[in-house]
Amino acid sequence: MKTRYKILTSIPEIDRLVECCKETGYCSFDFETNAEPMYKKSFYPTILSISFQPGSSCIIPLGHFDSPFKDNWKKVLRRFGESVIENPHIVKIAWNAKFDNQIMYKYGINIKGVMLDGMLAKYLLNEERPNGLKEMVDVYLPDFGGYENYEGSKLPWDKKPLEPLSKYAGQDTDCTFRLTLFFEKRLMDTGLYPLYRHLIMPASFLLTQAERKGMLFDEELNKKLVVDYGARIEEFNNKMYELKPVIKYQRKLIELRKSEYIHNLQMELYKLKEEGKLTDRQRASREEKIARVTAGEFKTKAEEKIFEKLNFRSVTQLRSFLFSKEGLGLKPMVFAKDAKTNRVTENPATSEDALIAVKDQDKSGFVEYLLGLREIQTIYTTFMVSLGDLVQDDHRVHPSFFLHTTTSGRLSSRNPNGQNIPKTTVNPDVKKQFICPPGTLFLAYDYSQAELRIMAHLSGDETLLKAFSQGWDPHLAIACKKYSEDYENIKKVYEDDLHPEHKKWKIRRKEAKCLVFGAIYGIMAKKLSEQLSDPKSGLVVSKEEAQDFLNDFFKQFPKIKKFMDTQTKLMEKQGYVTSLFGRRRRCPEIWSSDNGKHLAASRQSFNAPCQSAASDMALFSSILIYHKMREGGLPYMPEVDTVHDSIYMYAKPQDINVYTIHQIWDICRNPDTKRYFGFYIDDVDMSMDFTIGRTMAEELPFIPGYNYNNMLDPSFDLEEYYKEYAKYKGYDIKDFPNLYSEEYNKIKSQYEG
Repeated sequence: MKTRYKILTSIPEIDRLVECCKETGYCSFDFETNAEPMYKKSFYPTILSISFQPGSSCIIPLGHFDSPFKDNWKKVLRRFGESVIENPHIVKIAWNAKFDNQIMYKYGINIKGVMLDGMLAKYLLNEERPNGLKEMVDVYLPDFGGYENYEGSKLPWDKKPLEPLSKYAGQDTDCTFRLTLFFEKRLMDTGLYPLYRHLIMPASFLLTQAERKGMLFDEELNKKLVVDYGARIEEFNNKMYELKPVIKYQRKLIELRKSEYIHNLQMELYKLKEEGKLTDRQRASREEKIARVTAGEFKTKAEEKIFEKLNFRSVTQLRSFLFSKEGLGLKPMVFAKDAKTNRVTENPATSEDALIAVKDQDKSGFVEYLLGLREIQTIYTTFMVSLGDLVQDDHRVHPSFFLHTTTSGRLSSRNPNGQNIPKTTVNPDVKKQFICPPGTLFLAYDYSQAELRIMAHLSGDETLLKAFSQGWDPHLAIACKKYSEDYENIKKVYEDDLHPEHKKWKIRRKEAKCLVFGAIYGIMAKKLSEQLSDPKSGLVVSKEEAQDFLNDFFKQFPKIKKFMDTQTKLMEKQGYVTSLFGRRRRCPEIWSSDNGKHLAASRQSFNAPCQSAASDMALFSSILIYHKMREGGLPYMPEVDTVHDSIYMYAKPQDINVYTIHQIWDICRNPDTKRYFGFYIDDVDMSMDFTIGRTMAEELPFIPGYNYNNMLDPSFDLEEYYKEYAKYKGYDIKDFPNLYSEEYNKIKSQYEG
């Protein structure tokens, strides 16, 4: 049954549409817009498509140039929104609902009642891409396939004619309606519906709010950093061009280009002469070019290219300079892979790993300069220039967060990629650009070793469980067990930089950390040998030695090995494994005759449940915190960014106190999963660190009882803050209600009456 659509042109027609939505109890909706960024003043929706039953749709023209409501479209939108979108008895349906919901919120319409996102339903049923509506239509509704290729579809979004745009949008909402109800039934049949209703859709609402809020951006600092980093790039380039091997190579390169150019001109003269076509003008023209280029001068773009400097961004030129005898003559250690076949070629690689591998061969310092240049260029391009371009009219950047783009279930984001903002230890400037609205501070909590804690629970390994219950460093505890040493004694050695065995235990802890995370990620001996080696200090671990480390580790920690083997068998039996929250990771490659694909699927069998559950634990906790804020049990502190296991919020200084911190910690350490997902972790607590800052870069530890209004004072003294913190360092959050009972109970009474 094809979609019937009607463009509404009067208020009575819109009122009739409202009644139809109430009668069926459904509203599948989708906005078409002018494609401007949502928080720019130039943004507006062109039409709103509605389907209240399969097979039909109604189009409400909004800001479209042919809309009958173009002068009062906001009132029309609110009229419909207040009657349908805010009606809790009508089920709302959308594909990628976060986008459409933000538009509703932007114009004062609050989504109430059940919301279904067809895209997220499809994702839970199959986490592999694609997840787009058009691709799903091609698979499940092939009669509708290709409807996006309508007359005028190539025009800009704000130029598309009303009639074909409406037909397209009507099919969008109709197909969304049909597919979502189909996927919803499949979620119920496969047991995935609790995950969808209790985690995925609430997370979609939470992330919608985070995207709406955005992060305030220091535009003046950004402009300064663009200039500063641009100057640093120029400085790196100048130093590299001044190196003797570069000067020598460039001289040869230019001479080679000149010779080739002159040779081609001479051949043209010879050919014209042989053919009897050579004129005096042609001879003079070519001889003039030869003379000009010989003298080192140029007029045309082709001639200008002859004298161009060595391009450090050109893989071909860089490869030649690094590895040819005319250049540095380095011996390549890593070779590039073919983009299509993924097979190793004979061409030396110029990636970061490849450069690091040959750096010790280079006595000129070029490779070290190049690595530094690339690092600065990445920061400059991605986190200075690009970030500045993403600032919208509210002086904020609004990252988009995605629940559906990773197979592990972890979040991803873009524009900007909030998950990829460098730590201050990597670059001290990037995070400084993210600032707080007046009168607020950043409050962040970061899950500590979340995946390892999930591994401890799933495997039941006594050493890990004991380490977490006692508040020990789990990696040091594992190292102690391996070498049969007492943890408390070794801890003193490890924390004393001057102890003669400090370095040895530092290496052993690193070894244990690589092994335990290697277990989670299914590391192979070759990769482990690279992680354990430190060529600078002369420590080189062979592949064979790394394999011995792995064998010994699994002998000493048999429960971890048993967990991994059990998960692999499960994957081989059913083609998927299930996380604590019910999320599935499907890997049909487990049955592949290709050993590489089989091993990759095997690694997923034990990695996915740890990584997925850790991510979902953080996500579910943030949902519970958000709902507690909405219910008035906590002060309103909007979440504005999430970086894997770290959550950033804006908080008023008075709201950063022992009660708030304890409540967030108590929710996060072991949230009420039994009620919603049928499991409960009772042998290990999740743990987190809390930090406060005036910018995202400032990460100060929490001090109980501290007046955080001081941080907003221009005279705030960082040194004094750390002196104060030293008095409370080591205090456990779980003890706050007893240690600070008067303050704790006073604040508690404000929220619990």
